[in-house]
Amino acid sequence: MTKPRVSCITVTYGPTPTLWAMLESLHRTTSRLDVEVIVVTQPDSESSMATEVARRYPNVSLVALDENVGFGAANNRGVELARGELVALLNPDLVLPERWLDPLQSALTDESVMIAAPPLLTRFGYLDEAGQVMYSDGGSEPFGPNGLHASYEQLMFSRDVDYSSAACWLMRRNDFVDLGGFDLAYSPAYFEDVDLAFRAWKAGGRCRLVSSRPVIHDHAAATSDRTRIAIRSRDVFRSKWTAELEKQPRRFIGRESCERARDHRCTDHRRVDIDKKISDARARVLVDEVGRWAQANPTARATVHCNHRPVVEEWRRIWCGHGLEIVSNDK
Repeated sequence: MTKPRVSCITVTYGPTPTLWAMLESLHRTTSRLDVEVIVVTQPDSESSMATEVARRYPNVSLVALDENVGFGAANNRGVELARGELVALLNPDLVLPERWLDPLQSALTDESVMIAAPPLLTRFGYLDEAGQVMYSDGGSEPFGPNGLHASYEQLMFSRDVDYSSAACWLMRRNDFVDLGGFDLAYSPAYFEDVDLAFRAWKAGGRCRLVSSRPVIHDHAAATSDRTRIAIRSRDVFRSKWTAELEKQPRRFIGRESCERARDHRCTDHRRVDIDKKISDARARVLVDEVGRWAQANPTARATVHCNHRPVVEEWRRIWCGHGLEIVSNDK
């Protein structure tokens, strides 16, 4: 049997009505691609997700666990059975757009990128998360309206991040296995994703936010039980990564907090200011030049500041996915 290029893995916990929309979007966007789909179900009291998955999607590989083992262990089981060179870890509450997989695969052509993840949008299409920063106190904060808020253009370009939520990750299967998979010390959930990202960084890899194809993440609201579990997992993380956390940024207060947190891993910074008197043709030459520099230096920050003009959005479509930040204003 020919091995698939990508193994798409999703895990359910209890009744998961969002799973059907996710699987439908996954089928719609990958039906012509070389992928396999693995659904790992955990037992639920209200209905049998395993039975329903088998009935609705007989062509998926179904793993029906007989106990609730938690997010990390269930995903580890899915990866263990995966036959693909790449593994896509997908929450069951995602809605995937057309060609969502393409830019993530492109990001992994860089051997130093171990984790590739897209920005997450709310079900209404607003930005929810564009990567996350991990602070020295062991707490994290997303880049977006619910965390470190900045303009859309300051967040929606490809760049290295401490980590992105594992709602949608693409990794090489070998990297996932070599790093040890998700640490079961965080069971049942929370902080296993940032822990794995930190292990990737420690091994010389990188975690890359890939901006070209955001996905919708219709996640459930937090409950008191989830909060308790998250606090417990945070304490585990703090204890394990004490030395590394000392190198992480402290929480900032003030206008520059987002930019400082966003760029703390940057190895270099290049900025080009394009005066409003410069023609579009000349401006394009300058943007292309710094865009190529950004593409060649993915661990650096390249920024273009320019006045607002119609061609700016075209520049963003071309270059933001390659790591160029383009900030426009009316000055």
